[in-house]
Amino acid sequence: MSNIQYLIGVDGGGTGTRICIAGLDGVEKLRAEAGPSALGQGVDKAWTNITQAIRDGFKALGIDEPDFSQCAVGFGLSGVTVKAWADEFTAKNPGFAKIIVETDGYSTLLGAHDGLHGGIIAIGTGSIGEAWLSDGTRLEVGGWGFPTSDEGSGAYLGLKAINHVQRIMDGRRPVTAFGEKLLSITGDTREKVFEWMGKMKQSECATLSPAVVQFGESDEYAKAFLLDAGQEIENIGLALRASTPDLPIAICGGGLSEALRPYMPAAFLASTSRAQKDSCAGALILIAREFK
Repeated sequence: MSNIQYLIGVDGGGTGTRICIAGLDGVEKLRAEAGPSALGQGVDKAWTNITQAIRDGFKALGIDEPDFSQCAVGFGLSGVTVKAWADEFTAKNPGFAKIIVETDGYSTLLGAHDGLHGGIIAIGTGSIGEAWLSDGTRLEVGGWGFPTSDEGSGAYLGLKAINHVQRIMDGRRPVTAFGEKLLSITGDTREKVFEWMGKMKQSECATLSPAVVQFGESDEYAKAFLLDAGQEIENIGLALRASTPDLPIAICGGGLSEALRPYMPAAFLASTSRAQKDSCAGALILIAREFK
């Protein structure tokens, strides 16, 4: 390991890959991005996009041909909970001197509390709750994957939205401006809706969530979906705190986690914080700990 000169953090999910490169001091030099690297979309695809982002990052540092044997990498990846995928990913390491592979939930947790103990609820295309307690115990709540889990997430709202479209189409619910917006995305005939659903993976389903948020204050159905999502987020938090009632919890994610804040139970929301750093920084912390 004496040859290692660079530490790299990788945050890999279903919609994109973000990497940060640091020296042995763990201080970020720069970041780069590439396509998705969730393991459920294929291990080879994940490595292709990860190495592309890393090469782009080094190119920005003036290094056209990085030597992977000089790099140690911490990964926070979606899909790591499936052991077969994680084992295949590790086996296909393209030459990095050292790699540590963890869930994107755990890297988000490390970033959120800047390496200290605590819990997180990550809300994005999917969702998961994770905690790292002071006695070393690791907890995971949710994160079972689309379409059966991901409560409170963009995909979760998308499933409610496409079900709403179905009910509109066959007359079980009235057509409102919210419904018209959804129909403009999915198509407004039975045939078009079936065609849309035929292509509906997690990320496609989540594309309906902005419409739910847009009409949250003006449409009773959209508001009900958002309040339900907010309650699911609290449910994850209550499970994380079952043995540690005062566990600090950060609500993490991008625009959707912010948009959902008004729909979370107020007392629960007040007991949480925002993340100090993101999942990419957390993945860097993961690998940097090995060199301290």
